[in-house]
Amino acid sequence: MKYILIFLALFTSAAYAQPSTTKKEVYCDKTEILIPVIKGKDFQEVPIWFGKGEGKAPNYSLFVNNETRSWTIIQFNNELACVIGSGEGYQVITKKTNI
Repeated sequence: MKYILIFLALFTSAAYAQPSTTKKEVYCDKTEILIPVIKGKDFQEVPIWFGKGEGKAPNYSLFVNNETRSWTIIQFNNELACVIGSGEGYQVITKKTNI
């Protein structure tokens, strides 16, 4: 009986787990303008992570300010950069391994 309940729970959960999409307005500008604004006097954020897409896929970067705890995630290429998300307050999660 226990296995039947587990199966039903997993099966019904999977049936309702439909992918969805949403539309979100994002701020975009020329890469040569947006990145200096993020790094500039008002925000003073520095990049701590960079993800490079394959081929013509866009790149991503996470900028943070350790003093104000502000952060900004951007998606960009050579021409255009867009703010995907930003906010105040973040926590760095680390996992120490014993080697």
